[in-house]
Formats: sequence, structure tokens, C-alpha cells
Amino acid sequence: MPDLPGWRWLHTPGHSVGHVAFWREGDRTLIAGDAFVTTAQESAYAVAVQEPEMHGPPMYFTIDWEAAAESVRRLAALGPELALSFHGQPLRGEPLRESLRRLAADFEAVAVPRQGRYVAQPLRASDGSAYKRP
Repeated sequence: MPDLPGWRWLHTPGHSVGHVAFWREGDRTLIAGDAFVTTAQESAYAVAVQEPEMHGPPMYFTIDWEAAAESVRRLAALGPELALSFHGQPLRGEPLRESLRRLAADFEAVAVPRQGRYVAQPLRASDGSAYKRP
């Protein structure tokens, strides 16, 4: 990335079509965006207290759960030392890596909601369904 030496962007679709994360190999820092979050976004209590815990992308709006799972698996494979997400507290070290590995391994069981607009049929940018009401 021209203005951020040492950083590279990674396409991490799932939460949104063009979602990206940022990775700096030198110190193994990951800015995950909403590829995963470190607080239970669906709980007002968890959002208020900000107790760090690993979760998949926000359930209330993730457009492609299969792509989201693959993105989490790719990020887990990096073995980050520090991860920042757009929701929640930063996580670091072995607790981060272990919780990210667990999320990657069990993604479909722990991150994907049982129901929702994009659970059965992901949104595809090419089909124009982003502009149709359910």
C-alpha cells in the first residue's frame, strides 16, 4: 500500500462484497475490519461491557456466509500476533490465535445464524439483488 509501508490489503469478502483486511507481516498485525469481531454484536450487554471474545462477522448483516467462513480461515492461517476489529477490543498473542483457529474450524456452527436474509442465498453483486426488497 503506497502510503502505508509494510502493509498489504487482503480481500476478505463475506461481510460485504468488497470487504478488505490489512496485514503487516513485520509484526504480524491484522486489522480485520468486520471479517470477525471481538464482541458479541448481537448483544447490547456485550457491546456495552466490551468483554473481549471472538465472534464471526456481525450476524445482522453479512451477505455471504460461505465467503465469510473462507475469509476467517485465511486470516487464521496468518497466525496474527495482534488483531483489531471494527467491533470490540484488540486481541493478542496465543489467546487470539487459539480463538481465531477455533472460529475458523467451527465457523458454520458458531458464527452463521439459523435464519436471516442471506443465510440460504448469499447476495451477489452481479444479480442486482442488493436493490430488491425481501
